Amino acid sequence: MSYDLYFTPTQSLPTRDEFVAYFADRGRYTIEHSQAFYQNEDTGVYFYFEYSEPSDDDESDSDSIAFNLNYFRPHFFGLEAGPEVESFVQRFALNVSDPQTDGMDDGPFSVDGFLRGWNAGNRFAYRAILSSDDRPDLFVYPTDGLEQAWKWNYGRDHLQDQVGDALFVPKYMFMKSDQRACTAIVWPDACPIYMPQSDLVFLLRHELSSNSSANGSPEITIVKWQQIAPMIAPFPQYDGDVPYFRLDYDAAPDHIVDFVRSQPLLPPDEDMALANDDVHNEELVAEALQDAE
Repeated sequence: MSYDLYFTPTQSLPTRDEFVAYFADRGRYTIEHSQAFYQNEDTGVYFYFEYSEPSDDDESDSDSIAFNLNYFRPHFFGLEAGPEVESFVQRFALNVSDPQTDGMDDGPFSVDGFLRGWNAGNRFAYRAILSSDDRPDLFVYPTDGLEQAWKWNYGRDHLQDQVGDALFVPKYMFMKSDQRACTAIVWPDACPIYMPQSDLVFLLRHELSSNSSANGSPEITIVKWQQIAPMIAPFPQYDGDVPYFRLDYDAAPDHIVDFVRSQPLLPPDEDMALANDDVHNEELVAEALQDAE
């Protein structure tokens, strides 16, 4: 099940060469034949644009361009895809043909209209999949938390470029916790860091290893946010879409080093990690299950 969008010209469609050149100049796209695949390694979001030329069997004698985004995904897939579609239609002065219920119909593109159609279709997909007898196992997280993690990951590269090597900007990851998802970040060797609040913190110890002869992979231990919150609280906190603490020092304070070194080794389970597209909006799942009763 997917959200499908088709592009119509106000004057003319771009040629295939123009299509390829446009996406080749944009980050996160891979061109394969007539398809431009978007993949953001930090957020986990993916979708694609496709350029089709008529074949001998086609009734149409003109080229066409389509966009595809899978349903049954966390809602932030639409938040990231909308501006990408907007940039494309603005570059080539295109309209859209939107067959989705509650979509834009035929005419100008808007991000609001795109999100309206995407969210309606995604909600329907949740209901359809969760009403079946062969219901998949799900790991859920509240929508506000999903959006916060997405916003942080989406802007992580830019923030890291701003601070250079002075501070580490971690990526939010999702982990399994019973039948729920939880957020996690990595903190290597108590390094200077921009630290957003996370359910779990993976402490990596290489220079701070408890084994003085260790020279291979770093030691790993896992702590809950509540365990480090009192230690982090005195550092400056920056508000915004995603609040974070700025732990900026030339050398980690002794009490932080002692804490990191004192934690028992607790390597993560290999099956603990969740791909971002395997985490589902808690509210959408609850709504779909209620409708299925």
